[in-house]
Amino acid sequence: MRRSRYLQCLLVCALFLPRPVEAEPPPDLRSQLDSLFGQTPSSPIEWVAKEGVSDRAAMKVPVKLDGDTCRFQVDTGLDVTLLYGNIPAKRGWETCDGMVHVPRMEIGGMDLGPVWVRTREDHGDPDKLGGSIGLDLLAGQLVIIDFPGNRIILMKHGQAPVWLWQRTTWTPAELRDAKLFLNITLNGKGLDGLLFDTGSSAFGLIVDFDRWKTLTECAGPEQAETEWIVGSWGRAMTILGAPALGALVIGSARIEDPNVFYIKEQPDLFSNWPFPANGLIGNALFFDRVVVLDLGIRPRFGLVQ
Repeated sequence: MRRSRYLQCLLVCALFLPRPVEAEPPPDLRSQLDSLFGQTPSSPIEWVAKEGVSDRAAMKVPVKLDGDTCRFQVDTGLDVTLLYGNIPAKRGWETCDGMVHVPRMEIGGMDLGPVWVRTREDHGDPDKLGGSIGLDLLAGQLVIIDFPGNRIILMKHGQAPVWLWQRTTWTPAELRDAKLFLNITLNGKGLDGLLFDTGSSAFGLIVDFDRWKTLTECAGPEQAETEWIVGSWGRAMTILGAPALGALVIGSARIEDPNVFYIKEQPDLFSNWPFPANGLIGNALFFDRVVVLDLGIRPRFGLVQ
């Protein structure tokens, strides 16, 4: 019988797990990354921490909205970028069908020009978090997330140096239904239909209950090793987890017996979506890695080695 642990915490817009021990990239790779980030407009990553739970629960970056600086969460699980609070009304920006026209948006030193984003006045504290960057603003870009270095770049494909292409191991991905789906191998078997969700930063893998039982060989929730009550978008949820059997393989990464989770209140969450999906992958599997998202016409997921 597996032991059950219970920990209660309240989180906003993110799901938390302890931060894994990180492995620093090789010295030559670190030098190349430092050169790339030093010569290309980039942004530092700031982490939302929960004492005693995780110090990398949600990733946020500095954003300028027509000159006003605030912090946005990077959330690839969102299909549209969200702007919190009443900034549009104060600034008199044009609106249409729940969208607002921001005259100029910059992420770090990366100028996205004028953009349309969706507003959500009832969410969060705009003094702490101004919004969430969704997949819509990242599409067509090459996104490099240096987790050990706590920094991120958005760039055009032609800006990438040759060594980045040479050192990256790629896994095919799919952009559909406004989500980025990855294929992995777990315990020697292919597992597809998993969306990459940086908004669920501290989780590795979340699936439906029946799939969770198959992957962990747990008979039921009583055999879960982890139980958390967390908050997501203002709702309390119970998250149950246990180690999966075998190794998870994606690109050059191999993780033995990774933890896999399901949501007690929504055991068939992904099965009930209006489009095919089997679960999600968060950032936790890659905290010691450099991730490259190729969101061009042939999407793919890369790990720099």
